[in-house]
Amino acid sequence: MPKGAVRGEPRKSQDPSAFLILMLLAALPYLNSLANSFVYDDRPQILENPYVHSFRYLGRIFGSTVWSFEGAQGVSNYYRPLMTVAYLVCYRTFGRLPYGFHLLNVLLHIAIVLLLFLVTERLFGDRLLSLLAAGLFALHPIHTESVAWIAGITDLELSFFFLLTFLLYLRLADSAPGAARAWPAYGLMLIAYLLGLLSKEQALVFPALALVYEHFYRPGRETTSFRTKWHRYLPLCLTVAAYLAFRRLALGSFAPSVSRPTLPWSSVFLNAIALIGSYLVKLVWPVHLTAFYVFHESHSLRDPRVLAGLVGLILCAGLFVWLWRHAHPVSFAFLWMGATLAPVLNARWMPAQVFAERYLYLPSIGFCWLVAWAATLAWRKASGKSARGIFLQRSVVFGLAAVACFYAVATVRRNRDWRTDEVLYRRTLESQPDAQLIRTNLGVVYSDRGDWPAAEREWTLALGPGKPYAPTLHNLGLLRKNQRRYSEAADLFNQAIALRPKYVDPYKNLAEMYVQMGRLDDADSKFKQAVALAPLDTDARNSYGHFLLEHGRIAEAREQFARSAEADANSEACDNLGDLALDSGDLQEARTRYAASLAVNQFDNRAYFGLATLDERQGRIADALREYRTGLETDPRNPIALDAVHRLADRASQ
Repeated sequence: MPKGAVRGEPRKSQDPSAFLILMLLAALPYLNSLANSFVYDDRPQILENPYVHSFRYLGRIFGSTVWSFEGAQGVSNYYRPLMTVAYLVCYRTFGRLPYGFHLLNVLLHIAIVLLLFLVTERLFGDRLLSLLAAGLFALHPIHTESVAWIAGITDLELSFFFLLTFLLYLRLADSAPGAARAWPAYGLMLIAYLLGLLSKEQALVFPALALVYEHFYRPGRETTSFRTKWHRYLPLCLTVAAYLAFRRLALGSFAPSVSRPTLPWSSVFLNAIALIGSYLVKLVWPVHLTAFYVFHESHSLRDPRVLAGLVGLILCAGLFVWLWRHAHPVSFAFLWMGATLAPVLNARWMPAQVFAERYLYLPSIGFCWLVAWAATLAWRKASGKSARGIFLQRSVVFGLAAVACFYAVATVRRNRDWRTDEVLYRRTLESQPDAQLIRTNLGVVYSDRGDWPAAEREWTLALGPGKPYAPTLHNLGLLRKNQRRYSEAADLFNQAIALRPKYVDPYKNLAEMYVQMGRLDDADSKFKQAVALAPLDTDARNSYGHFLLEHGRIAEAREQFARSAEADANSEACDNLGDLALDSGDLQEARTRYAASLAVNQFDNRAYFGLATLDERQGRIADALREYRTGLETDPRNPIALDAVHRLADRASQ
């Protein structure tokens, strides 16, 4: 047996038992996640995102960043069109039911576990190692954020296409370069890789991994010509070049947003070391998991987090060197972890959440390879009928079973944290009490249900001793506006605008407050700024439309409602357009608009009452009665509708 090889058993991939076991391990711990709601980023990205509601936005999905639907405030470094496409398909299939979105995540996780088994078997030629690695990956609690949170789909899509690309890459050696049957394999590999790039930016590291594998790990590399080697990974490099060129053309630059431009590169390096240490700890000991980790910058080598990261790096380097010499193929696991984790170590480019559990989904494959290899080696070295051998084998089995049970229980329990916004935010604040973003979001949960004192408490705490968070200031401004403390509200709104000039909500609420104060010119100006910043914001356009309508600017109001309905079909805009058409005598246009409103919301009583008015004008008494009665099911005390029903019923009986 060649030096450095991993001892393996004959491949038996045609045996379905391994696949069945892995499917159960991947699915069962996540069944309770199917009952979870939309939480955190899910609401804006799905429920409030016009791109997700209509296929006509496909061009924009592929030509802009993830948050571009928010307008000027949506500039980010995230280019993940496949995420939005997946949301679009799910939304068109399941509507606003979160169950379907969670189901897709679980199915993707199952597919990734099976792919990992195939890749591992192909890579190491060891069925037992492959089964253990895929099983550990299926159960590892660090993956709950990616699977139980709908927005974690980006890591699932990335990992699926990354592994599929690697599997196809490993199979390239089966065909001679230039052979006719090699081209379909190349084509499938490049398609899979392109889909990986469109899933998440971490896919960019794949060509580097392929190059290292080709020259230092692939069996038969000593007898393979250099030309054959670079022919295998050159198409991947060209795909990256095309992706970068397109991304620069579509977004203006590779990374149009820099979150921490003042952070010096020396600190970036130190923080990267600290982050590596934190990620290694979470891989080895996945406890105290939370949805948000407050980032504390490191500026010195003496920082305990930097020192811990250095210790982790030294240990990993030492183990890598040992494996390179004694179990060469397994040392590739460290390169996998390092390459796939590297893109999320630059704190200058990362958003508020610099450290996140979901960033470990793909890198954790390398960790699972190492643990599975160690367990497989211990099992085989303990083989034999001696009492010591039997004891050691039982110890290995017991140890693996204990880890599997711990992982499974931790995963099931962690899934519950993603049940609702309130549960998620409360659980997060238990371990991260100074997380401004999360505390602000919890305040929004309270305000949405009318508990304004609780909301004020959370927002006041969220201000904290450090730099204020613009949404916190805005929300406090909204509270003061509702309390008619207009001077304080205006000050808070303007502070939020000063911190984030492209943040649309303060403009919109400041405009509404100016209306209440009678400052109509100022209100008109702020409304115009709001709709200019976020052209697809239906709430801003509808609010501006109502303002224009109330002040007799009918044509302008109609334009705002029309642009709102065009951006994302909504009952508010369609009902107002129906009313305007009804008032102007355009009955066909009115009927079309009311029907469009009911297509969005079948319980919209305003649209039913509008249709009833149309039917009454056209002498269709029975239809009018039916529409009025349907509308009264959701608005049973509407005086106009009740009077109309009595009047029409009398006419029908005559």
